[in-house]
Amino acid sequence: MRADDETAPFRHRQPQAALPLNRRQILGTAAVGLAVAALPTSFALADAADSKVDVLLIGGGIMSATLGVWLNELEPNWSIQMVERLDQVAMESSNGWNNAGTGHSALAELNYTPEKNGKVEIPKAVEINEAFQVTRQFLAYQVKNGVMTNPRSFINYTPHMSFVWGDDNIAYLKKRWEALKASPLFAGMEYSEDPEQLRKWVPLMMEGRDPKQKVAAT
Repeated sequence: MRADDETAPFRHRQPQAALPLNRRQILGTAAVGLAVAALPTSFALADAADSKVDVLLIGGGIMSATLGVWLNELEPNWSIQMVERLDQVAMESSNGWNNAGTGHSALAELNYTPEKNGKVEIPKAVEINEAFQVTRQFLAYQVKNGVMTNPRSFINYTPHMSFVWGDDNIAYLKKRWEALKASPLFAGMEYSEDPEQLRKWVPLMMEGRDPKQKVAAT
């Protein structure tokens, strides 16, 4: 998204030609663009080297944009400026080609659910998922207040999957699923060892696979 010149919260020192963006790049930078659009009009590069501000945000990525929106909500009288050395915001780590582009909610990351003494521990996974729910609340608040408009322009549901093979890994994944589904945050998680079901979930991963190999997925 892009704000009109009169309300643009971020300005470049020199006019730049528009760079062509593909769909993934647009989606990867959408959240940053929306967040930057939520910043006050005082978010502009300072022309004077000795200008003073309450907050100086270095870099126009998702972290600076989100922090700027938070601070503007909490301290609307603060002066805040963002500086970015590139021609556009969100072109490095926040770019869609440089990160997974997913909400981090511990649905598929097995390292958050270690197995100790035969029991799968889920507190870390719950903690991370709860943090993502706070992010969703923040985004919903921005939509409610008209800062963001169409949620589908920056957030969409997509399945997350853990896929394993071998008896030990399958046993672990099943115990993980049983432990996680007890939490309301993971109640919708599904588990299967059925090759036919897995072909529906991940046809390309199952295509040509040895039918004797035991596999499982959530």
